[in-house]
Formats: sequence, C-alpha cells, structure tokens
Amino acid sequence: MTNWFFFQEIPRSHYHLFEGVFSYWGKEMKKDIGVSIDLLGVFKNGDTSYFMDRKNFSKAGKTILKKTLLNPKWFISKNKKIEKISNALIKNSDKLLKTDFSVLSLKQLAKIYEKHNKLHQACHVSGQLAIILEWDHELLTNYLKDLLEKTIKEKNLSLKSGETFSVLTTPLKDSFQLKEEIKVIELALKFSVDAKTKNLFLSSEPDKIIELLPFVNKKFDVLLEKHFLEFRWLPFMYIGPAWNKDYFVARIKGLLKEKELSLIYSKMLSRHKEIKLKQKNLISLLSLNKKTVSLFDISKEMIYLKGLRKDAMYFSFYSYEPLLKELSKRLLLSVNQLRFLWPSELIKAINGKKFDVNLLNERRKFSVFVSLNGKTKTVVGFEARKLASLAPNPKDFKLKELEGTTAVPGMVKGLAKIINVPEDLPKMNQGDILVSHVTNPNLVPAMKKAAAIVTDIGGVTCHAAIVSRELNIPCVIGTKIATKVFKDNDFLNVNANHGIIKKVKR
Repeated sequence: MTNWFFFQEIPRSHYHLFEGVFSYWGKEMKKDIGVSIDLLGVFKNGDTSYFMDRKNFSKAGKTILKKTLLNPKWFISKNKKIEKISNALIKNSDKLLKTDFSVLSLKQLAKIYEKHNKLHQACHVSGQLAIILEWDHELLTNYLKDLLEKTIKEKNLSLKSGETFSVLTTPLKDSFQLKEEIKVIELALKFSVDAKTKNLFLSSEPDKIIELLPFVNKKFDVLLEKHFLEFRWLPFMYIGPAWNKDYFVARIKGLLKEKELSLIYSKMLSRHKEIKLKQKNLISLLSLNKKTVSLFDISKEMIYLKGLRKDAMYFSFYSYEPLLKELSKRLLLSVNQLRFLWPSELIKAINGKKFDVNLLNERRKFSVFVSLNGKTKTVVGFEARKLASLAPNPKDFKLKELEGTTAVPGMVKGLAKIINVPEDLPKMNQGDILVSHVTNPNLVPAMKKAAAIVTDIGGVTCHAAIVSRELNIPCVIGTKIATKVFKDNDFLNVNANHGIIKKVKR
C-alpha cells in the first residue's frame, strides 16, 4: 500500500495546470533520474490537494542531490533549460495577447492552443527536479548549511550559518514582482515633481484620479496605462483575477505620501551591487573552493528560476484566458467546464469530440487523479471518494511551539493572521505575523504589511522565501502545520534566526 504524504494544496486551480507535471512524475522522470513517483491529486470545488509516495519521493531527492554533488554541471544545465523554456513561454504568451481569436477558425484555434499548451506544460515540468530536491527535506540547503557551519567553526568566524546562507543564495536578478516595485516607484517620483498631478493623487480617490488624469497630464496617463498593461497579470495565478488600474493608482497615491521615496528608490537600485559585494567577501572569508561556489550558485539560481517559472505560468494562464472565452462560445461550454478538460481532451473537443457536461461539472465539484506505477486515471463519484480516503487527513494539533526553516533571519513579535486566499486580506494589519499554508502573488499586499511570514510548506525556493528576501521580512518556512496550530490573533514570537515560532501570552 502506498505511504502517501501531503505535498501541496493549491487554491483556485484546475486540470490545465497539472497534466504535464502529473505525467512527468509518474513516467518521464524515470528517464532523468531513474525514479518515478506515485501521486494522488484531489480536486474539490476548484481547489487542489495532492499527495506523494513518501518512499520514492525521498529516493528521488537523494538521487538528485547525489548527481548534483558529483557533477554540478548536470544541475546547472537543468537550470539553463528552465530559463530558456520560461522565456519562450513568456514570449508566446505575449503573442497571444495580441491575437484576435474571434476571426480564426476552430482548426486555427486548436493549433494555437496546442502549441501554447506544449510550451506551458514543458515550463511546469522543467522545475520539478528542483522541487523534489528542496521541497520536503531541503536536501541541498541542508548540505550547504552544514558545510557552512563546519567551515565557520573551523575558521572560528563570528558568522551565523543561516544568515550567511541567506546572503550567498540571494539572487542577483530581479523577479517580475521586483521589476514592478521599481517601476511603480519611478512613476511616483515622476508624478511627484508635477504639482497638479501630485495634488490630484493626494486629494482624490482612485476612480476619480483615473477619470481626471488624462486632462491633468496626458503624458502621465499614458505612462500609467503602460504600467498597468505590463504588470496587471502578476496576481492572476490560475484563474485570476488580475489587478485593475485602481490598484496601481492606490499604490502610487501611497508612495507619494512617503517622505523618503528617493532614498527608498536608490536603495532598491543599489541592492544587487551590495549583495554581490557581500557574497564576494564571504566566499573569500570562508575560502570556498570552486565546486562549493558552484553549488551555492545553483541554489541561488534555483531561487530566481522558481520565481521566473511561476511568473511565466501565471502570465500564460492570463494570456490565454481570451482564447478560453472564445472557445467557450464556440463549444457551448462554460470557461470553468473547459478548465476541467485535461489539455489533451480540450484539443480533442476543439476538433469536434463531444464531452459530457455533467461529467465536467462533477470533476470540478469532486474528482481524483491517481498515478500508480506509471498507470494513470481520473475518477469521480464513489471511486473518487474511496481513493481520496486513502490520503492522510489533517489532525487537530494543540502545540504551542513549532520549528521550521529560516528563509530570512530576524526576531519579531505580533498577532497571527491566517492568510490563505485573497478574501483573507482585509484582516491583515501592519505589523501582524502572516501565517499561510503557502503564499502566492495574490497575497503580496498582505505580505508587505507583515512583520514576519510563517508557512506550512515550502523550501528556500518557495514564493514566501523569495518575497520575504525581497522585502527583508523575517520568514520561517516548512513548519508543516502552522495554520493548524495557530489561529487569528494568537500572539506569536517569531525567532527566524533559529526557525522557531512560539505562541506566548501578551
């Protein structure tokens, strides 16, 4: 009997995300590393939980670590492939946004979707070895941290291994999120030197600003529109929504109230130079050899590429939403029903095959995908519930202290707020401790208010780790059960230096 462990929960997701990656874990991965992994995916009311075979997952992780340590160039080549396919998907997604699908035939639509889906699935698959390596036991991270601890001790240096690891693995390339942060500050700085524009932003609500800006300063209105079109997709994830223009206007309005905006901007521009110098000094101080440096570079690149690959997929889903809407009209199925056709089935539907509408509705409501020994099937109804019952259920935890992995060091206290979906955002206040099963771009507005971030799952390449580094917020990841142990308004002491979170009396 398979020993399932809970791998991940993804809210607001659907079949289009998983076909390639499910196939890879069950079959193609064996060609890469000689191991395949059984998996069980449970789809319930638009959310997805999936579970992995513990034995083979651990075996796969150890195999990847061994291959990487023996030959770092092997994993470096995998990282290069991720970057190449991610950029190709972004390029094709941008092309989709410029396409008028209404004038194309079904045959043409099928060809466009097939090409785009092939790129999309390849992008998702490309990052799986990195996920297996780091997700559950953070194998490369722990290897490097142990190496740092040993080296620091041998050289009698006054360094902390966690902080040193964090610096040495900080990417020197900007994520789309950071690019947007920089560009929106640039807009605010430009707007601040024009008295009429600044007064409009500071004295009016976003909808009024959008209405009047073309008359106050047409050039600035064009710049705002360009920024909106370039970055509105960032929180889209798998089904949206995207940001509207009000969001960006509100951001600029807030930035115009900052007294030291120029200083904030200059610090953001100089941060890569500062980190690069810190990394160079640490490598010299620790006398790290060429092979060890290459392992830190792999970890650093993994963190950057995790963000790039995710952004590429989010942009992909955003860009083909108009295609799905056009197909919805042609096939007389709702967009949600289309989302619960596997991509290979959707191509068949475009080419004329009929699918049972009730089955698609049932799939979204409750269905299970299972892959055992490379054999796969999708089931609904009684069989789906029977298979789902084999997966472990969350228990009622009553602990008061948890331990996880440090993503960004620091020590803070504050009120816990459980933030898992956009609907939770209003309860987040400045200085609260954000506790999440796993963060995503939709939760970034709450993350920016957080004094610290704590997650159930994820390694140093997860979204929470990446964003907390960018925001310089203490972060503890991989606690497994933080959202089960803590509840809203618990007073927490987060010691991210040692990866410990305690519930304490105020």
